[in-house]
Amino acid sequence: MDFAGVREKMERKNIIALLIIIAIFLPAVYAQEHTCAAYITGIGCPACAQEDPIILGILPKENPDFVVIEYEIYKQRENGQVVMNYKDNYNSGLHIPLIVFGKEDFSIGVGPVRQHALNAIEKGQNNCPLPNGALIAFNELDLTVLTGKPKIWKGERILIKTGEGGDDKLLKNLLTSENLSAVVEDVEFEVIDSEPVLLSGDKVEFDNAIKIAGWTFKWNGEAIKSVAANAATEEQQVEPQQQESEQEQKGLGFYKVFFLALADTVNPCALAVFILFLIGIMSYDPTKGKKVLTAGAAFVTAVYICYFIYGLIIIKFWQIVQALTSVRLILYTILGVVSIVLGLLHFKDFLWYKKGGLATEMPAGWRGKVKRMMLGITSAKGAFLMGAFVTLFLMPCTMGPYLIAGGILSALELVKAIPWLIVYNLIFILPLYGIVLIVYFGFKKVEDISGWKDRNIRYLHLVIAILMLFIGVAILLGWI
Repeated sequence: MDFAGVREKMERKNIIALLIIIAIFLPAVYAQEHTCAAYITGIGCPACAQEDPIILGILPKENPDFVVIEYEIYKQRENGQVVMNYKDNYNSGLHIPLIVFGKEDFSIGVGPVRQHALNAIEKGQNNCPLPNGALIAFNELDLTVLTGKPKIWKGERILIKTGEGGDDKLLKNLLTSENLSAVVEDVEFEVIDSEPVLLSGDKVEFDNAIKIAGWTFKWNGEAIKSVAANAATEEQQVEPQQQESEQEQKGLGFYKVFFLALADTVNPCALAVFILFLIGIMSYDPTKGKKVLTAGAAFVTAVYICYFIYGLIIIKFWQIVQALTSVRLILYTILGVVSIVLGLLHFKDFLWYKKGGLATEMPAGWRGKVKRMMLGITSAKGAFLMGAFVTLFLMPCTMGPYLIAGGILSALELVKAIPWLIVYNLIFILPLYGIVLIVYFGFKKVEDISGWKDRNIRYLHLVIAILMLFIGVAILLGWI
């Protein structure tokens, strides 16, 4: 008997059996190899600024099998409902930063989020927690049906949902394949400039980027070879950059700040206080026009400085409040409703004017006190101090538009919001400087300006009403 032949046949059978076993179980093993998390954050959230660089930057690069499905809620308002779904289906609450791995398996805040992620990576695979409560292995997950506008981080690659549709198999291959050129060989795509992906307080750079069927894909490493047939023209490459820039600045265009500042500057309350100041200066010494110029400039400059400081405080307040995600999700609705209410109050003053209207003019009881203080101003220094002090009286009747502007600007980091505050307050005080120059050069007397204000006060309220109603409706409809 040929024992060597029998042994050889048995070895072949064993090898074949082993290959069959591998073929059966390898897909299951492959499907379970990823550690998958949902991460909720917001650009501008101070706590998120400490966790984002770790969860979205460091950990995916150091752990290629760690997949993070990110939902950013401050700039991507479409993700608001997604966060509510996580709260309902995972009992995760509405605080951020939040990382979710499964039912009752989540962490919130600085420290616990990163520690939970490290523990999950060490433990190994888990299913991806979806907003609807489903837990699905990453390789079985259809990325094209993800709701909202997620970003999917894996290794040194990222997929960013920009629209609808896409090919799930293609998207998975983009995240996992070593040969990207082969993946996109027969696929239409556009090569675009790789703009940094913004995090809260940081950003992640990628070497390459393409736009493909409802998604943007970015990665580090070699560029795709032979892209001439599929590459976009130079003009087309600029367009995605512009779109990202426009999305980043959504709600922060110059014209929106201009309208809010304009509503503030034509406010009868501010004009009345300033005219009282000029009357005080002229009453003290009507022969010295130079004093009108120096004292008036000092007064308006003080108002500008104080309002700028108030603006920083307002923005910081909104940013602190926004750490409570539930507030952030309804912030724009609140701002829109407030704007409409203020518009209606000013429209009421246009139809049925009465001095000292609620939230539209200085309360009648304050006017005598302010007038007496104004009459006591004798120098530029005194005018500056009075300008700073009198802003406290202006706040109740002029802060409406400013609060709305601060709420919109709070989506930016404080440093980036400063130029917008400079513009806003310049628009606010320029008419006041204009009045100073008109009186100084003798074009008009203070009494003439006061008379014009009294004769047209109803129409001033109408202008503010139109601006505030337009801004409120625009916010509620998502135009800004």
